[in-house]
Amino acid sequence: MTESPEQYLDAAPELARPWLTEFWAYVADRAPGLEPVMFRQVPMYRFGDSYLKGYVMFTAAKGHFSVHALEFDLIAEAQKTIPGAFGGKGSVSVKYPNEAAKPALKALVDEVLTRNGFATS
Repeated sequence: MTESPEQYLDAAPELARPWLTEFWAYVADRAPGLEPVMFRQVPMYRFGDSYLKGYVMFTAAKGHFSVHALEFDLIAEAQKTIPGAFGGKGSVSVKYPNEAAKPALKALVDEVLTRNGFATS
């Protein structure tokens, strides 16, 4: 059971760790003061007192990295425009070798943060 971001990182697949640390650092840079909270054993950047008020979250599976958010229109657009991307209604996923997807995923994070009142740098 993971109870902290550090434990989540330690339990993540080796390929996932650089992705997680890069995207966590990206949120820290873009939205200073927004701290992760644990949600179902995964670090989440929640925008209010409930995840239903918005969030951005990053998950690490054995073969892919995912960005999760409630902005379903942005998620759907990212799934369509990022080569090789896939996912469900609230997530866009890419396989770890797809390093070229990182700028588009970061743009997605920026837009989610902006929509939720967090100015990006």
